[in-house]
Amino acid sequence: MEKFDLHIHSNMSDGTFDPEAIPALAKARGVCHMALTDHDTTAGCKRAAQAGKGIGVRVIPGIELDVEFPTELHMLGLNIDPDCPAMAKFEAWRGESRRQRNRAILDKLSASGIPAEEYMEHSRGNDTRLHIAKAIIAAGYADTMPEAFEKYLDPGRIGFVPGVRPSKRESIELILESGGRPVLAHPCKIKSDTDGLIRELADYGLWGLEVFYPASTQGQKRGFLSLCAQLGLYATCGSDFHGKNRENLIGCPYEESRALEGAWKEFFGQ
Repeated sequence: MEKFDLHIHSNMSDGTFDPEAIPALAKARGVCHMALTDHDTTAGCKRAAQAGKGIGVRVIPGIELDVEFPTELHMLGLNIDPDCPAMAKFEAWRGESRRQRNRAILDKLSASGIPAEEYMEHSRGNDTRLHIAKAIIAAGYADTMPEAFEKYLDPGRIGFVPGVRPSKRESIELILESGGRPVLAHPCKIKSDTDGLIRELADYGLWGLEVFYPASTQGQKRGFLSLCAQLGLYATCGSDFHGKNRENLIGCPYEESRALEGAWKEFFGQ
């Protein structure tokens, strides 16, 4: 088993680097096996994979789905088929729903005297609320990302607009139909009955948990590994790298743990 990272973003969503640049950044961190997992799009996967071939970095195609839930819930789809018709249909629908939501958010901010749109730096693919938060900061109405969300974009704030997302079951079924493995992203961040949620997702066909994540405590890791053992799930590791938009470095949560051998064999052991 070698160092790997199964949760990385490019500027096709809310990262800051082109897909072609990511493999070289990974290799510089000692990571030669990775997944590109942009939000609701696979548009950069083939580009990253092609760039990786030239320097000895294996890139598997992935995606991170925003899932319908009272709080933030994300599902990774690992080693999916980007050309699957169901995935292509989903990406078109989700891209349009994101554009409509962003338009509504910017309009609400503008009506409240916040000219965020004038400061928007767009992605090469799907703009996210992170782009709007950065624009709010650039416009001088917040100093940090958390402050921008807390003051303007979170539920109950002037710029909040609810999104339209697939359900938990739909997200898992889409990933399975696309030939991939559904993995619950950063369970350490979920604000709910995490144990009950994971058991529910396992009934729908969940394959794994992102146990090794930068924000996971040792206690959380032990708890999630126990659930993996009980439910027949696999542990994965992911940095959630966003380039300059987040401090996490590629490969940072990887550990030489036997718990990761199943994921290694599934994605890179052939």
